[in-house]
Amino acid sequence: MKANLSTIGLISVAILTLCSCAPGVQLIDVEKRVAPRYNVELSGKSIAIFSALDGSCDSTVVSDLSKGIASSLEKRLSREEGSVFVYNFKTDSQSLNDPELIKDLSVKSNSDLVFVLSEVKISNAKVYLNKVPGAEYNTTYVQLPFSLKLDLFDGITAENLADINQRDTLLWEILSRNQLKETVLNYKIKESFLGAITDIVESVSQNFFEKWDRDARSLYFLFGSRWQEAIIAASEFNWSKASEIWLEATSSENDKVAACAAYNLAVACEMQDKKALAVEWLKYSEKRYPLDQVESYKQLLTK
Repeated sequence: MKANLSTIGLISVAILTLCSCAPGVQLIDVEKRVAPRYNVELSGKSIAIFSALDGSCDSTVVSDLSKGIASSLEKRLSREEGSVFVYNFKTDSQSLNDPELIKDLSVKSNSDLVFVLSEVKISNAKVYLNKVPGAEYNTTYVQLPFSLKLDLFDGITAENLADINQRDTLLWEILSRNQLKETVLNYKIKESFLGAITDIVESVSQNFFEKWDRDARSLYFLFGSRWQEAIIAASEFNWSKASEIWLEATSSENDKVAACAAYNLAVACEMQDKKALAVEWLKYSEKRYPLDQVESYKQLLTK
């Protein structure tokens, strides 16, 4: 997990070992906040998206992709529909390297940030017919590779702030009573691609926003009402209360108890975005007693 991630614990009971002479390990699911791939401040900025039409792809497809990206940005930024402007312009890929062109687009659109969608390519579809004797329907499988390029420029300086080259393959299953004619198949492929644009643009715009990934952490569990109270507090995201209980236990004369409490404190610190302090508590845990989970957790924190 990176240093700029924060986590929220979610309860998921799974006692691995629990007996009177040894601490148990209880797993909890966590969701970690992952920083955007491109850390560009979009809030409060006027934004325009330009579709570079070079004749290599259906202009309708390119235009719909631009509109989809604009709509996705508006939703993520909680803006009104139509607040991110969309334009088409004819050019070649080499012209996009001209800073004066970017500045000109910024002036004409009155935008602080300029997105340019270009090099949209849809390769020939690969079609596989699965005809089962006696079956009521024929099944046709379609693979459609596509790629696109999305650049983000500072409208004032023309600095390239982001350079996204996305390549993917769309997969479809088409059911039909009869074998599809080529014209019908081509129509369905285009129709299906346009229907998939929402998913495509969401994956593109995600590059500029944080997201949540699922992970797991472990907590040591010992018998006693105070430990149970701490675990319940942690499961309710009340890490401050849980930390108070574990902090008190770190001064125990029982090395194993103190080590378990220190380990749990490390987890609580990580949950509260205090990773450096979490590492210090792990070091203290190691000094008191060699717990199995400590080394792997330390490696995770210090990546």
